Amino acid sequence: MTEIVISEKEKEGETPFSPPFLATIKERYRLNLSGSDKETFHIVLDLQGSNIKYNVGDCLGIYPQNDPHSVSKLLILLGASGEEHIQDRKGDTYSLFEFLTFKASLLRIPEEKNDLQTFCSLLSPLLPRYYSIASAMDFVGHEAHLTVGLTKNSNETISPFGTCSHYLCYRAPVGEPKIAIFHKPSTQFYLPEEAMRAPIIMIGPGTGIAPFRGFMQQRMMQTGSSKSWLFFGERRGDTDFYYKDFWEHLVTQDQLRLTCAFSRSGSEKIYVQHKMREEGRELWEWIQKGAYVFVCGSIDMGKEVELTLQQLAEIHGMLSSSDSKIFIRNLRKSKKYLRDVY
Repeated sequence: MTEIVISEKEKEGETPFSPPFLATIKERYRLNLSGSDKETFHIVLDLQGSNIKYNVGDCLGIYPQNDPHSVSKLLILLGASGEEHIQDRKGDTYSLFEFLTFKASLLRIPEEKNDLQTFCSLLSPLLPRYYSIASAMDFVGHEAHLTVGLTKNSNETISPFGTCSHYLCYRAPVGEPKIAIFHKPSTQFYLPEEAMRAPIIMIGPGTGIAPFRGFMQQRMMQTGSSKSWLFFGERRGDTDFYYKDFWEHLVTQDQLRLTCAFSRSGSEKIYVQHKMREEGRELWEWIQKGAYVFVCGSIDMGKEVELTLQQLAEIHGMLSSSDSKIFIRNLRKSKKYLRDVY
C-alpha cells in the first residue's frame, strides 16, 4: 500500500484533527439477513496503539482508496499504462495509477481528456469520509465499531459503488493494519453528562442507529441511568433489523423502550415519523418531563422528524404553530434536542 499523504488543503481545513493511524479490521459481517436488497455491514476496528480516546457521538474519518477495477477502466479510457508520472497540487510525484488510486476522486470525470497532467489537475481530491462510531469505548475497550451501508452511484461509468463504503465493506483487508483513520470529536452531537440521569429519546432509521448503540452501551456502564426510548426504521423487519438481539435484550432488561417502523413489511409504507405520531401523547409527556431528543440520519428524515415534533407540540401541548417552532428552537438552545443529519 502506498503511504497516505495528507494534502495542504486537508491540513488547513478539511481534516484539522490528528494524523492518520493505520487500523486493523478485526471483524466484518453483514447485518442484513438473506433476502434483503440492502447491504449494511458491522465493522470492528482495532485501535491498539493509536492513542485514540473517543466519546459516544464522535466520528472516525476514513481515508478511502479507489477500486483498482475502476482505476483500470479509467486508464483504458485515457489510453494510459498507469506508469506515467503525475504531480499533485503540492508538487509531489506519483505514478498515474497511484494518483488515481489514492489521491483523486473518480466520481466526476472531466469530459475533455487533454494531456494527463491537465486531466489529473481537474479531478477533485479524494477526501476522507466520516462515520459515526457505533460503540462506547468504556464498553468495548480499544475498538471502534462502525455501521456502514454500501452506497451506489447513479453514474456507473467508472465506479458503481460509493468509494469509501465499497472499500470498507468489501475491499479493505481483514487482519492487516492498513485502514488509515483519524478521530473526529463531536461538538454538536453527544451524550451530555446530564442526559445520563435523564430520559432520552433516540430517533435513528437505517445506519442512523449507529451512535445510539454507543449511547446505550455507555448508559449500561453507569448506574442511575434513566429510561430510554429508541425509534428505529428500515425496509423490512425480517431482514433489516440492525443489532436486533442487542436492542431486544435491553428491552427484556427493562432498559429500553423500542418502537420500530419497517416501511416495506406491510401494505402501507410506515416511517419513524408515523410511529412518533402514533405514540405522540406519551412522547410529548417524556419531553415535558425533561427527556433529551437525539436524531441521526438523512437530512430529509431529520426535516420530517422536526416537523412531527412541532405537530406534537401543537396537538398535545396546545401550542400555536409559531409557538411550537419557538419551543423546538428553545430545545435546541438548551442542548436537549441534538441532531446529526447528513
